[in-house]
Amino acid sequence: DVASKTIKEAMLSKGGWNREESASGEVYRHEKHPHAYLWNLPDGRDFLTCDDVDTQFLRTAQNPPDKLREVVFLSRHASKSKTPALTVHPIGVPRASRWSAEMGGKPGLCPPPSLSMGKVFRRLKSEAKRMGLVPEFEVTFEATHHGPFLSTPAMFLEIGSCENHWDREDAAACWADTIHHALLEETPDPKSDSKDSVAAESPGDAPTETVVVSLGGGHYVPFMNDLVLAGKVTPGHMVPSYLLNDVPSDTEWREAVMSALEATRRSLSDTPKPRRLCVYVDKKSFKSEARKLVLEHLEAEKVEVTMSKKDLS
Repeated sequence: DVASKTIKEAMLSKGGWNREESASGEVYRHEKHPHAYLWNLPDGRDFLTCDDVDTQFLRTAQNPPDKLREVVFLSRHASKSKTPALTVHPIGVPRASRWSAEMGGKPGLCPPPSLSMGKVFRRLKSEAKRMGLVPEFEVTFEATHHGPFLSTPAMFLEIGSCENHWDREDAAACWADTIHHALLEETPDPKSDSKDSVAAESPGDAPTETVVVSLGGGHYVPFMNDLVLAGKVTPGHMVPSYLLNDVPSDTEWREAVMSALEATRRSLSDTPKPRRLCVYVDKKSFKSEARKLVLEHLEAEKVEVTMSKKDLS
């Protein structure tokens, strides 16, 4: 899409990318960071329906790695409000009965979320401020809400929210700088310059990162924005209230919760870095009976649960 191509050009303009032969689309590999590939899919491919794109890349790329660490989709974000936005979100369709073909993916299934979302978001907020994109652009997470499906941890990084924004070169440059620092150079988090920016990491004093699966809240999950900017937190899957609005009267919600939780556990099992897993239940999103059922279900799963942001800061 337009935003994807604009971000790609911004990344290539930073230099260091060498084109390689591929049986499908354009592939670039970074000379300084050879673990990093930039793949421009053939025209006509829709990201949302690119199931198993990770295995396809390994089959078609020249000298591919044995395994991919994560897949990052560079894409556009669309909304009815047309509010300028830079968004980050995991992928999947947790609630099978709410699936529709335009969502892509597989009904009721979530790929493992990328555990890089937290550091990417903190760097994105810093870069957007530095470049003067804030407050024009909102910087926000989105809940888990569409495909494709794949086995590798994944996330979407987007420019939104309409055709007036998708080709903005300044927004694309912000994403290119964010990706360079957070994913290629793996630069420590930016120093705190406001109440919503996390302090820089210091060697020997890095707290254990908490991976948070959230239940409840709106589509743009403002409480996750606050948690990630305030401390050493990264999101797992985020299941919004509109997928959990019938807890007392239906049982499918349990499958949605488990899809999100198990996918996040798969991400945790595939990383050597010690991390704490916690489920955050947004108390205001559930009436008393529904909240009781959700908490009982999570207790049976023997997972840490909290309804207090203080427990995660």
